This record gives sequence, structure tokens and C-alpha cells, in this order.
Amino acid sequence: SRENLLIILIACYADFWRLKMRYLLVILLGVGVGGCATSGYKQFYKSYVDPTTLPDVQLLAPGQAPTIYSSNELNRDVKILISKGFRPIGHSAFNGALEGEQQASAQAVRVGAQVVLVKSDYTNTQTNTIPLFLPNNTTTYGSGSVYGSGGSASYYGSSTAYGTAVVPITSQQRRFDQEAVYFVKSTERLKFGVFLADLTPEMRASIQRNMGAVIDIVMENSPALTANVLPGDILIQIDGVDVRNVEHAGQLMDAAPPGGEIQISVLRNGEKKTIAIRLRAS
Repeated sequence: SRENLLIILIACYADFWRLKMRYLLVILLGVGVGGCATSGYKQFYKSYVDPTTLPDVQLLAPGQAPTIYSSNELNRDVKILISKGFRPIGHSAFNGALEGEQQASAQAVRVGAQVVLVKSDYTNTQTNTIPLFLPNNTTTYGSGSVYGSGGSASYYGSSTAYGTAVVPITSQQRRFDQEAVYFVKSTERLKFGVFLADLTPEMRASIQRNMGAVIDIVMENSPALTANVLPGDILIQIDGVDVRNVEHAGQLMDAAPPGGEIQISVLRNGEKKTIAIRLRAS
């Protein structure tokens, strides 16, 4: 009958809206989680130094976009940027869903970095399941006819049982170890143009010496570069004075007069080599 058909249509329409609301809740849940997530580049940022307190550096200008470089060997590429006159001011390191360069760029803008070096390595795929509680109301419809001495009558009715359904929502997320190093441009004119590191136990054993310092980085357009000092040289003497360690080498370099010439002795491939360096005047 037309009445029975109407009841069936109402039931189907109710089921349709329950299904639609279920998918709507799933979509809203996903949007809520993504919308509230904080960028790992911002959340896990660690500052080395406040760049606004540094002399002789150039910060990111208002409206300027930072330059993003991808790296597959972070330590190597950090040294390359330092040799080109960039100074690291902080870094981010975290594991999570892969974030785009725009998040690293946004953090660079926040800290005033001109250049960002980013690296990401896939680690694993993580499966997450969360329960989603949805209304699960069941409505039963009935109809019939009653006959008696006075005639007959038709009836229609329904009853609803109210409950809750638990729907498991499962998702998979590819996770990555992600790192970024942030740099500003240094305008300082270095007198020597080298960065030193203390000898490791392995180095001491290899060169059979306890004293000295390894030349880790040679700056471009510096007196050390012009004099053919090389990364990996072991600095053992400055003007005839034995170098004990990095701190002692720094003291000897600071004492050298600007614009003068000094003699340094290095070990290169196991052989002692003496190099004359004309220091920058200013």
C-alpha cells in the first residue's frame, strides 16, 4: 500500500542520514587532528644563539623568502655552508609524518634565518586505530488491520531503541626522521679563516701525538684558503710554538698582529709542512 511504501521510504531516508553523519564525523575528526597539529620544525626547534644579538650578520629581511636546500649528508653540507660564510643559529630534529618545505620555511621566517638545510629519512609505517562513538538508534515499523463487529481499522506504528555503535577508524602514517639547520649570513672578515676541532683519540693514535688541533673548515676567500691550508691538516705549531689544543691555538691566533705574516706547521698525510699565511689587516 501507499502507507507501507511511505514507511519504508522514511526508514531508508533515516539510514541514509545516519550513514552520512558517520562519514561527516570521520572527515571532521581528520580535519581537527590535522588542523591542531603543530609543525615539528617549530615545536622541536633548539636555538644555538639569538641572531639579533650577533654583530656582523645579515638576518632574513621582511618579505624575503628563505632559501631551502635538501641534504643527504647533513654534517658535510653544514660544513660547506659554514665555509661559504653562513653561521648556524639553531636546528630542529623530530620523527613524524613527512612535512613539506613550507613548514621549514615558516620556522626560518620566525627565527630570521636566510638559509635552511633540511634532511629526511624514512623510518617506518605506523598504524593507528581510534574508536569513534556514533549514535546507533534502531527504529522498528509495523502496520496491520483490525476487524470487528463494528467494522475494520488499519494501524501504523513504530518503536525506537537508542544505543551507541563503536566504529574503529584505522589509518596508516609513513614516518620520517626529519632535521633542519638554520643559518644567517656572516659579514665578519676573519683574520685567519679556519675552524678548528680537538683531536679525537683515533687521531692521536694515528699521528702518534697528544697535542695539536685539526683544521675542520677552511673559509672561502680567507688568508688560510689563499695559503693552501686544507681541511684535515693537523695544526701543530704557530710561529714555532707547539699547539696544545683548540683553545690554545685560538689564543695564539688572537695574539698575531693583523696584516702580518705568520708561519704555521701542519701534519698532512703524516708529513710535516710549514705554511706562511699573510693575515687580513681588518
